[in-house]
Amino acid sequence: MAEPYLFDYRRTSLHDFKEVFHAHPEMEFTYVHEGEGNLILEGRTYAISPGTLLMFHPFQLHRIRMDVAPGRPFVRTLLIFDPAVLQPYWSQFPALKEFFQSLKLSQPVSPPLSLAPGDPAVSLLTQFHDTLPQLAPHETQEEYAFLLLSFLRQLRRFRQPAAGPSAPASRCSHRAEEIMQWIERHYADPFELERLARELHISRYHAAHLFKEATGTTILSYVHATRVRHACVLLRQTLLAIPEIGIRTGYPNPSYFCRVFREAMGTTPHQYRLRVQK
Repeated sequence: MAEPYLFDYRRTSLHDFKEVFHAHPEMEFTYVHEGEGNLILEGRTYAISPGTLLMFHPFQLHRIRMDVAPGRPFVRTLLIFDPAVLQPYWSQFPALKEFFQSLKLSQPVSPPLSLAPGDPAVSLLTQFHDTLPQLAPHETQEEYAFLLLSFLRQLRRFRQPAAGPSAPASRCSHRAEEIMQWIERHYADPFELERLARELHISRYHAAHLFKEATGTTILSYVHATRVRHACVLLRQTLLAIPEIGIRTGYPNPSYFCRVFREAMGTTPHQYRLRVQK
């Protein structure tokens, strides 16, 4: 992300919307105005419907699948930012800082919230969109920071969100979650579908079939996405050599690690590290 923040009001998709599994170093809030589908977030499945607020912490692996068809668009507002953009304001808002830190570090995940269109948090998004064209370039970042602080202040009303999926998961989704959780435990090991199937007491065929049906992607693609996510964390938070990071994330061959990383992130591990260090 070139800027430390992104605001995209009522972005609309009129055709199929099926993301690949991905993660990013920024914090993201996505409010759904229209659309039905599901979210897979770090091995758990959640229903998406109008009024859903999705929250993605830095480096959380996630994927959105929406049922888009003629007359049924996917309309959402995106609020994406580098958490560092709020650093200058925390001394004035210690309680809000505490809430944000607990939100960002909550485990295992922050489940989606349900916000009515007239909710004050949603109204803030509309008000900012209406104000944005009137702002001078040098005012934009400051106003964006005020939006984030106000938005977080509204979310404090939901300090104790209910845990668990927002809708019962199907058997297919449940088995897919088991597979994702197994991969999270073993991503650094050489991947063997036979071992996964044996330890989860399911045939190789059914493991691959159920996972594809629930997520729209292959088990191997998810393995790569999980490994790349962990590699991003190590590149950002440690000084480990890139070949060592490859080994720790399941890629003992440095060339193969760099190729997979570049395909997923659009840049090499070295270039990624330089960018995040800046």
